[in-house]
Amino acid sequence: MEVAYTGEWSGLATRLQPVLTDAGFRKDSVETYQPRLSRVRQVHTGPLGTKEVLREGREVTVEFNGTAATDPEVLDAAALVADAYTVFLFGTSWLAEPGRDLRLLGERDLDGKRCQRVAGRLAPGFGVADEDHFIVWIEPESHLLKRFQFSLNGLDSTRGADVDVVFSDFWLAEDDTSTWPGHFVERIQRPLRAKAHEWRMTSLTVDGRKLR
Repeated sequence: MEVAYTGEWSGLATRLQPVLTDAGFRKDSVETYQPRLSRVRQVHTGPLGTKEVLREGREVTVEFNGTAATDPEVLDAAALVADAYTVFLFGTSWLAEPGRDLRLLGERDLDGKRCQRVAGRLAPGFGVADEDHFIVWIEPESHLLKRFQFSLNGLDSTRGADVDVVFSDFWLAEDDTSTWPGHFVERIQRPLRAKAHEWRMTSLTVDGRKLR
């Protein structure tokens, strides 16, 4: 599966987390996901050039404009991003298997829609984290994932922080068998509340068939 995104980071997010946001490279991206192989390849582009990330199992490699990165923080950040974006794309269908200790938290409103909330944990967590915790907000009528709250324990600088991503602009693929989010907004929830990132899906190709 190949997906393309374009987006913008908030100034606050780039100042607080320059390595994680990597705004000089992470504006547009073309990303290939092979979940059965636990393989993610992300090619990011921005004003400073191209960043290529390859995540295979628990291993990760990063290249900036063709030069391999060796900084442990850079590698850990890339691993965290690759894992998190897998959830953003596949949603609860991906979380169903690795999710642990799932429990209902009750319903809450989100943008005027009633959603059921389910909490759980991932072990291992995103990137190099031993464990992360999450809450999914699912609309009962459509079964769509509308909001994903999660911890960021995969970096020393983000350990203890919580963020969420809200999904919208859902669209039905031409084969009428799958629905995908087209718009994503990430907000920091702890230690402060602020918008971090907004991006859109610009194309999606599955098994050689261009769906968007």
